[in-house]
Amino acid sequence: MKWKIAIFTGALWCAALPGLAQETAPESPQDYAWGRSLTTTASSPWYRVALPDDVYQQSVWPDLRDVRVFNHQGERVPFTLQVQQEAQPAPKEQALRLFPLAASPVEKLSDSGERVWLRSPEGYEIKLEGERINTMGESYLLALPDNVQRQNVTQLQLSWDKPAVNWQGKASLYYSSDMKEWDLMQADAPLMDVASGSDRLTLNTITISLSMAINTPRYLLLVFDKPQLPVTLTRAVVIENPQSTEITNVALPAAGRAISQDKALYHWASPQPMTSISLSLEEEGTLPVEIAWRSGADEAWRPLAKTVLWNLNNQISEPIPVTVGNVQEIQVTTVNAHLPKVLPQLTGLRPGQTLIFNAQGSGPYILAWGNKAAQSVATDLDALIPAALRQKHAPESLPEAWVGDEVKLGGEGRLSATSPIEQRSQWLTGLVWAALVLGVLALAWMALRIWREVKEKA
Repeated sequence: MKWKIAIFTGALWCAALPGLAQETAPESPQDYAWGRSLTTTASSPWYRVALPDDVYQQSVWPDLRDVRVFNHQGERVPFTLQVQQEAQPAPKEQALRLFPLAASPVEKLSDSGERVWLRSPEGYEIKLEGERINTMGESYLLALPDNVQRQNVTQLQLSWDKPAVNWQGKASLYYSSDMKEWDLMQADAPLMDVASGSDRLTLNTITISLSMAINTPRYLLLVFDKPQLPVTLTRAVVIENPQSTEITNVALPAAGRAISQDKALYHWASPQPMTSISLSLEEEGTLPVEIAWRSGADEAWRPLAKTVLWNLNNQISEPIPVTVGNVQEIQVTTVNAHLPKVLPQLTGLRPGQTLIFNAQGSGPYILAWGNKAAQSVATDLDALIPAALRQKHAPESLPEAWVGDEVKLGGEGRLSATSPIEQRSQWLTGLVWAALVLGVLALAWMALRIWREVKEKA
C-alpha cells in the first residue's frame, strides 16, 4: 500500500513541476508573438523608439503591458513607456452679440454681379457683392468679443428653439474686420433639427478657423439659404479649443461591414483606449446616425453619440470624442435613411507612446509584443534615467532606435498564453478534480469489498 501512495505523490509532484518552473523562468523573445529588429546608430546608454502601428493593433492589452525589448543575448532590458498626451484645457465658450438683418432687394450690377444691402434695426448696414447674392436668406450679424483667442477658435455653435417641423438647411459664414469688406470663411455648412418619435437629432455647429483669416476678424456674418426659417436663432457662441503641440495620436482604421440596410458594424482586433473616432462619407451628402460602442464582442451595446455625418464642399464632419474607455466595436445605425453604397470609413485615434530603453547588453535589439500572460514590467522614468542625468540625457533628445524588419518569434499562440498565476490555478483545479475522482473510486472499491464480505458471511 505504501508504494502506491509514493507513486501517486510522485506523480502529483511531476505534474506540478512544469507550472512551478514556468513561473520562475526568465522571459525570452519566444514568449511573444511578434517582433521587429531595432537599429541603433549613435552610441548612447538609452534610446527612444516610436512604436509602429502594428504594436497598437496587435498588442493583447490596451495598456501595452505585453511590450518588451530584448538584447542580442535574449535578455529583457529595462524600459519605460511615455504617453505622448497631456491634459488639454477644457474648451471655452464665448457668447457673441447677435443682430438679425433685413435684406434689401437684389441689385443687378453692370459686370453681371449682384449687390444686396443688409440692415439691422439697430442701424448696422452691410453691403455684399458677388455672384450668389440671389440665394441669400435670413441673415445675422455676429460681433466677436475683444478677449476671444482667435487662434484657438475651432467652431461656431448656434442655438434655437425646437421647431414645429423637421428642418434641414445650409448656411454660409463671412468675416470682416471693419464691416466694409467681407470674405467667405465657410460655404454651405449643413444645419439640421429633425425628430423621429422621441428622438431628436440636431446639427448646430459650423467648423471655422479665425486664425486662417486674411485680416483679423471682428465680425461674422451668417447667411442662411432660405428666406424664411422655421427656427429663430436665440444664441451663438464660438468654441475656443486650445491645442497642445505635444499631443500625438495614432490613427487605427477599423474593419467594417454592413449587417443590414441601415446598420454597420466596425471592429478592431483588440480593445483600444480611443480618444475619438472619425466617420467619413465617400460621396457628398449628409447622413444622420446613432453610434453605439462596446469593449468586446460579448458585451452589451452602449450609446455613444447621435450626430450627422457629412461631406460637403470638400469638408467632412468633425471627429466624435470618445471618453468611455476601451473600445473594440462600433455600431452605426442610420436615422430615417439607408447606408450608402460605399460604407463610411471609420478611423479611431488613440494616444501614441514612445518607448525608452536602457541599452544593456549588445545589439541588435528586438522590440517584441503580443503575450496574454505578460505582466506590466515597464518602469517609471526616474528609475530608468535619474533626474540628475536628464539635463544631459533629456528623453526628447535621446537618439532614436529605428524599427526594422520583422523577427520570427512565438507566433499567434502567445496571444492566448496563460500567466503563471492562471497556470497554477489550472493545475490546482486539475489536482482537486483528480483527488475527487480518486476518492470516489476508493469509496466505490471499499463499498464493493464490504458488500463481498457481507455476502460471504451470509
